[in-house]
Amino acid sequence: MAEEYTLDPIELSRRVIRGEAIPREEARALFSIDIQSDAVYDLFYAAHKVRRHFHANRVTFCSIVASKFGKCSEDCKFCAQSSHFDTGITAHPMMDREQVRGACEDSRNRGASAFGIVNSGRGPNKKEWPAIVEAIEGMKQVDDICHCATLGELDADQARDLKAAGIRRVNHNLETSKEFYPSVVTTHAWTDRVRTLRIAREAGLELCTGCIFGMGESIEDRVSVAFSLREINPQVVPINFLNPIAGTPLEHAPKLRPLEILKIISVMRLLLPTVDLKVAGGREKNLRDLQSWIFYCGGTSSIIGNYLATIGRGNEVDMQMIEDLELVWHGDRVGDLDPRMVTEFSETVEMPSMGMGMGMGAGVRGGFALPLV
Repeated sequence: MAEEYTLDPIELSRRVIRGEAIPREEARALFSIDIQSDAVYDLFYAAHKVRRHFHANRVTFCSIVASKFGKCSEDCKFCAQSSHFDTGITAHPMMDREQVRGACEDSRNRGASAFGIVNSGRGPNKKEWPAIVEAIEGMKQVDDICHCATLGELDADQARDLKAAGIRRVNHNLETSKEFYPSVVTTHAWTDRVRTLRIAREAGLELCTGCIFGMGESIEDRVSVAFSLREINPQVVPINFLNPIAGTPLEHAPKLRPLEILKIISVMRLLLPTVDLKVAGGREKNLRDLQSWIFYCGGTSSIIGNYLATIGRGNEVDMQMIEDLELVWHGDRVGDLDPRMVTEFSETVEMPSMGMGMGMGAGVRGGFALPLV
């Protein structure tokens, strides 16, 4: 039987603020807190203290558009766009330059501080690459917003092209732990996703990478993916909560309870104190009346508007929520990459260094190796 740890979340928050990193056994204990106990509210408060220390009252919103939708070759069990499942969606090809420009402008005007195009598929092919670059050019016509892209797997030339075209940040999620990943996806490996992150960072792109909770993963899986994210140390960590889609293998997966979701957000904040922690997919469906608690529990960002295959709530409701909480909407504050933050990826025989750090606010992202094989 695993050793049990009796933790004081408030004392943990003080340690985090001092710059200490929470070890795995304590992270495991935090993820195991009973949501019906008083300790869970101590955990919420601890996450709140850490958020206030590192991020003050600032929050950001981002918006996405499904620039290429459906007919995906991959078999991700949570996804409505997979061609392996009959989910009843209507696929569409790549949006043109003007459509992307218009979507980006509309997002900025509605309060988004970042905007990203999202293409279905394992990764872009040579035939569609010119259309992607053209769409990015349209997006770049819109000022005062961070330009992002979610395109799947990238090679080094594509990553450099994105940087040259004006993309600042790429999103590519780990989805879940390395150990649980084969239970969710079989058409590619977890290490393929890590490889794309390495390539993107080497090209000078910022990283937005997170995961999905509620797919049947264990506490150990939650600890594992959280520590992988801490090693990678992306600028933005989106955390999603499964909203089961009819027709997918996970359509009957039980939804996480709202307090369980808030507990997960709180633990992720304690483990990743300095990142922009974005509460993304599944927020409305799973949290319902507790959505405003995401910021008290450590969140610093969210998605406004619609998602890829599901409808979000009106942006005016989210903006009112921020006003009511007396938080401060902020333009995307991560900023262009400081050259000192980019480290070389050193290749070894079976464990290429990710060149990524602890996520504790260190000056350089480096020092930990995340295996690619």
